[in-house]
Amino acid sequence: MANLYDGKMAAIYDAMYQSFVNYDEEYAFYNNLIQENKSSSTLEIGSGTGNLAKRFAENNQNYQGLDYSDDMIAIAKERNKNCSFIQGDMRDFKLDKPVDSILITGRSTSYLITNDDVNRTFESIYKNLNENGVLIFDFIDANRFIPFTKENPSIIHEAEFQNINYKRESHWDTNNSLENFMLEWTAQYYTIINGEKEVIENDFSTVRVFTLNEIQLFLYLNNFEIIKTIDRKTYAYDTYVIVAKKIA
Repeated sequence: MANLYDGKMAAIYDAMYQSFVNYDEEYAFYNNLIQENKSSSTLEIGSGTGNLAKRFAENNQNYQGLDYSDDMIAIAKERNKNCSFIQGDMRDFKLDKPVDSILITGRSTSYLITNDDVNRTFESIYKNLNENGVLIFDFIDANRFIPFTKENPSIIHEAEFQNINYKRESHWDTNNSLENFMLEWTAQYYTIINGEKEVIENDFSTVRVFTLNEIQLFLYLNNFEIIKTIDRKTYAYDTYVIVAKKIA
């Protein structure tokens, strides 16, 4: 797995996503699913810079965050002094105590490139859930996203944070030689100052999108039963959110 959002990228990501995502709505969405399943302890995988953590802490919930990026965790810890964050890999982690629910947020499933990555992740999650625990996660829908990228090879997102105007210009390569509905993503980040474009960072990732049938099969093979499927649009992508219960 690549070193995602390290160094300068962690701060840029944090600034831009304040505009991209309404974190109050995001928290309410996930918390409703957690409460429906009577979960009293939660791990968020892909906790990033701690924007959801802040909401969980404000409501005195039993919350932990796990992220691959040390730099993202450093921002999260500064923002949330009383929250617990773990640097770790979703494909292989072990909590001190199992939890009732595990979230994978922010379409972090996109970085599970191989089938082995997906299976190892679901296996690790299974081991860290209590009996009848639930897994809640989102993923980009390949059936809608791949046609969209072919029709829109360049996509621009704009954000404003602390009086700075940011832009991200994304390019998606839907090279058919890539396996597992993988795409190569390049992005240039820049600010607009006095009408002038100033490049602040370039980024590259290989990401994977999934069909709903693929996800259903992965969960079945790893002893999860889907109890809810939600078709959910985000600021940029058509996604599905899955709620799945651990079964014996």
